[in-house]
Amino acid sequence: MKYYLTICIFFLGLSLVAAQSLERRAGELLVQLNAESSPASVLAQLNQAIPGSQPMTWEPLVADWQVYRLQFDESSTDPATLLRVAQRMVDIRNAQWNHRVFERDSLPNDTDWFMQDDMTMIGMPKSWMVSTGGVTFAGDTIVVAVLEKGALLEHPDLAPNIWFNWGEIPGNELDDDGNGYTDDYRGWNPRTGNDDPGVIGFHGTAVNGIIGAKGNNGMGVTGVNWNIKLMNLANTEFESEIIAAYKYVADMRKLYNTTNGAKGAFVVATNASFGIDLEFAVDHPLWCAAYDSLGKVGVLSMGATANQDVNVDQQGDMPSTCPSEYLIMVTNVDKFDKRKPTAGYGKSHVDLGAPGDGSYTTYSQGMTPQYGAFTGTSAATPHVTGAVGLLYSLQCGDLTADALTQPALCAQRIRDIILENVSPNETLENITKTEGRLDVAASVRAVQELCGGLGAGPLDILWLRPNPVQDLLRVRYQTPSYVPYQIRVFNMLGQQLYEETITPNPFSSNIWEYDAHALPAGVYAVSFGRKEAWRSVKFVKY
Repeated sequence: MKYYLTICIFFLGLSLVAAQSLERRAGELLVQLNAESSPASVLAQLNQAIPGSQPMTWEPLVADWQVYRLQFDESSTDPATLLRVAQRMVDIRNAQWNHRVFERDSLPNDTDWFMQDDMTMIGMPKSWMVSTGGVTFAGDTIVVAVLEKGALLEHPDLAPNIWFNWGEIPGNELDDDGNGYTDDYRGWNPRTGNDDPGVIGFHGTAVNGIIGAKGNNGMGVTGVNWNIKLMNLANTEFESEIIAAYKYVADMRKLYNTTNGAKGAFVVATNASFGIDLEFAVDHPLWCAAYDSLGKVGVLSMGATANQDVNVDQQGDMPSTCPSEYLIMVTNVDKFDKRKPTAGYGKSHVDLGAPGDGSYTTYSQGMTPQYGAFTGTSAATPHVTGAVGLLYSLQCGDLTADALTQPALCAQRIRDIILENVSPNETLENITKTEGRLDVAASVRAVQELCGGLGAGPLDILWLRPNPVQDLLRVRYQTPSYVPYQIRVFNMLGQQLYEETITPNPFSSNIWEYDAHALPAGVYAVSFGRKEAWRSVKFVKY
């Protein structure tokens, strides 16, 4: 009996400490009565148990379950004492605080984040819980190439994520890294044959921002990727310049593949928020051929379809009608998740929709950095480009382990994950290939399933096996986030026998193993959690 009381007091103490540390609604206690208990009698007992306090009242919360919300005056009633009294009363089955719960999304601290409903629409807060971009499972720095007339690379929300060719010495008119290009230090300008930033305009600055404005830096906005490298390909205004820019990307990625990352750049995607209305691929064979060439070395390309209400299958559009399997064409949905009447469509040539109606992002007025709304398929497309970059950053070996050895296959896998996990959209039915809108969170969940992982969920110990145990104990756990947690082993005297810090992996089954062979026979407990939130499960050692 004494042993039993010690155990109860130990676990009660843990629950009291945790409960008082969580945020709760002041002056409220949730109470569940036993089925045979009289609510009036129990309330009278509670009022008598704490003399000097203001009279407490309660109201039924869930009558069928005998759950009541008790209201009390904290200035005259000590909350901890009240909870302790309620938990000990024989007529009360359960008593707890009325805790506040929080959405399990990862939100950046950028000052204008509240303006970016486009990011919420595609599930970025949930995606950022898993990754914010940066590097692959193998440690490759992820690069996205942006074809534009020019962009303000010095914009403070872009500058930290701009790609540089560190093998090149700027301005010396030499090909220092031997890649076939001279002075390509901060990208490539096919018109000038160097890294001239081109004709700086708001369009290029905005496209870069949607893909990869620096996130969580306390200023402005965030891109789909908080961390990524943006390769600048400037003055891509004529087809000759577009083809030359794509060739530069293909050369850099091929060089990276063949040198195992020693040279070149790990470019995974290109963005083209431009095109030619009412044109068909048959008249632009060289432009279209570039997409297959890029795909073979592992680069997916995103293109913006027409900014007018046309069926591009019938009336044409470039690059929409290019037949490459490595090209993803994007149309525009508005803030209500409906296709914009001013956006092109086509069951055969437009893949999916993405938000592009007033996307709030980086902007520029000449050399002056600003922020503003950006609209059209030009704004929709970089959301998909950014999603490709983010998927490559997921720490799942099965997803990108072959990125250098079988780059085309890896690129196809990424494409399929994005296109097979769109959010169904009735305004895109029968007029796009997928009949849906980009859903990055759904794509991330698909990768987690691919790698046998768990999505975020309430803190819990899902199972403990075997129980009883003789040697190796295995514990599977679930967490609301992927930050470090502590796991501890106690005996029934409340003495801590072991502690370890573990970091959950969203791409694994999250099973912890403990060697229990040296424990004496008896009853023990595993406690798992962090800060105020903990879960405990008993096990028997024989």
